Amino acid sequence: MFDFSRRLALVLVLMVSASPLAMVGTASAARDFGTATGMSAGGQHACAITPSKHLKCWGDNTYGQLGIGSDLSDQFVPVRVPKLRSVRFVDVGDYVTCAIVGSGGLKCWGDNDNGQVGDGTTHDRHKPTPVTGLARGVVAVSVGSYHVCAGLNSGRVKCWGQNFYGEAGTGTSGTEYHKPRLVKNIQNATQVSAGDSYTCATVKSKAKCWGANYYGALGDRTVQPRNKPTQVYGLTSGVKRVIAGYRTTCAILTRGRLKCWGDNSDGAVGTGTSGNEYHKPVQVLGMARRVSSVDTDSNATCAVQNARAKCWGANFTYQLGDGTTDSWDVPHQVSGLTSGVRQIQTGLFHSCALRKSGVVKCWGGNQEGEVGIGSSAPQVPVPKRVHL
Repeated sequence: MFDFSRRLALVLVLMVSASPLAMVGTASAARDFGTATGMSAGGQHACAITPSKHLKCWGDNTYGQLGIGSDLSDQFVPVRVPKLRSVRFVDVGDYVTCAIVGSGGLKCWGDNDNGQVGDGTTHDRHKPTPVTGLARGVVAVSVGSYHVCAGLNSGRVKCWGQNFYGEAGTGTSGTEYHKPRLVKNIQNATQVSAGDSYTCATVKSKAKCWGANYYGALGDRTVQPRNKPTQVYGLTSGVKRVIAGYRTTCAILTRGRLKCWGDNSDGAVGTGTSGNEYHKPVQVLGMARRVSSVDTDSNATCAVQNARAKCWGANFTYQLGDGTTDSWDVPHQVSGLTSGVRQIQTGLFHSCALRKSGVVKCWGGNQEGEVGIGSSAPQVPVPKRVHL
């Protein structure tokens, strides 16, 4: 499980930081800003896939999660991951990054204390490292706080890393796995998402979750942990994607309808209330159709609806992107992103969006350079273009 005291300490540091506007720097006008074909944000770093299928990462590099080698310093602009080619997909967790390359091989790097790199060891990896047994056939990967899961072309799912609450889905708990293990009772999975000590997947258009169940994040109307996949209440058909976050979970349904559940302390479920929790899926206000992308982490949620970026929940580091620190318990428009948005991602204190043009924009907390604009500003209140 994520170290809550560590999250709290980071929150306090960011809240007392200097004014965000006083320190915002500007990039050189001569710099090529570049574009991306895919991106992922999580923890306090982010990565983007370039049109040439290389990978560039930026932000926190404490555990080598940027994949650039022995230099563990934070990077305030994107840097290319050496010797990594033919990148098809990337996913970023709190302290680990994984990429699908070539014909479906999987490589991971970063913090490996719980075996989450999947190479059979617990040594941190500062460069992309092949995951044991997954040299081909991987079609999806999702990195949680301390565990990782991969979807295979067979429709099966494998997970590894921390398994204290059953998040690996093997039918046991209180252990950890240093190599991928097959999730029980999962066949024909089309998507998988690893969150903070729990996991969810879309299986035959149904939503299933397992692992820790704080605040009802598994959506089965209880708060009991589950060590193998459990049906999310009411979501037995029409599920397109289900996303596991910190303690909040969301699912995109037929026609782009969005439902969320779990922790609603700061309004991250999007029902017009806050300070409560939901143990089963509920409708997000104003999002009954045309939602194409959603992500949630650390009490904030963001979604793309009709190519517009909207966010809601906690906003103490400007992670909702509206230029204020006002929290919202209903979806709220992100400044400037009113059209052409393809994908949105949330990290611990920041958020990023990929536009259909390939432009990547990020905003929010920037203590470790996770906004990627070359600035040392502690916060960036509105979306800024990443210097790819």
